[in-house]
Amino acid sequence: MANPQHNNPFKTRFIEVLDSLDRYKDRDQHFRNFCTLSYCALAKQTACSQEEADSLEERYMSVVHSYKNKDDVRKMPELMTLTLTALQQGGCDFLGELATELEILDKQNGQFFTPYHVATMMSKILLPDIPQTIEQDGFFSASDPAAGAGCMLLSIADQVEAQGFDLSETLSVEAIELNRTTYHMLFVQLALRGIPAHVVNGNSLTQEIFEEAYTPISKYFVNTHGCLFKQHAKNRTIHTHTDNPQLNLFGF
Repeated sequence: MANPQHNNPFKTRFIEVLDSLDRYKDRDQHFRNFCTLSYCALAKQTACSQEEADSLEERYMSVVHSYKNKDDVRKMPELMTLTLTALQQGGCDFLGELATELEILDKQNGQFFTPYHVATMMSKILLPDIPQTIEQDGFFSASDPAAGAGCMLLSIADQVEAQGFDLSETLSVEAIELNRTTYHMLFVQLALRGIPAHVVNGNSLTQEIFEEAYTPISKYFVNTHGCLFKQHAKNRTIHTHTDNPQLNLFGF
């Protein structure tokens, strides 16, 4: 795992690209559009039906069509590459930190993101004996009912990798987030970090579910273990199931 990234050049370049886009849209809108485009492109890979895949494609194209200058759209892959590179180095909540710096959080509803060093400290305290758990069960699962952009889950992934384990085989995650844009950020970060995850746009208190998706690496995890979560993990905050036989993510 790399050291935490302070003032990293990926953030600087990301903001430079945002500022070079359509002047008729502000940073906030460009950032949200990037998150939507990235989410649709990644979530489509594990869509549970053709209807769901078509809906994601429609949303993707709706954002594309909102840009008169298609050169702006062609810059979005660079933002994806910057995000991917930063996340793969570990030690950061890249999109969450960017959202904080760009001041696009939903402050009226009390939204704020936990500093990464705080999440790291908390994850070290809360995590079980990782080697013992993995030796006993083959993998372990983490659940966050108010995941934000995924800071805590990303810090857990850092701890797993630091002990020499492959995330794609030893960690599965369920993450729930109410805010739609933050849900997109959450999914994109977990997907690009290579974490097998079921990500829910929903309300943990009311158990409402508005949308859900699986990160692409989840397919590999399921092929390895036969499920994404073990049967004894039924006490998750929101219980969701899928009838899709190709995924069969849950062991119950």
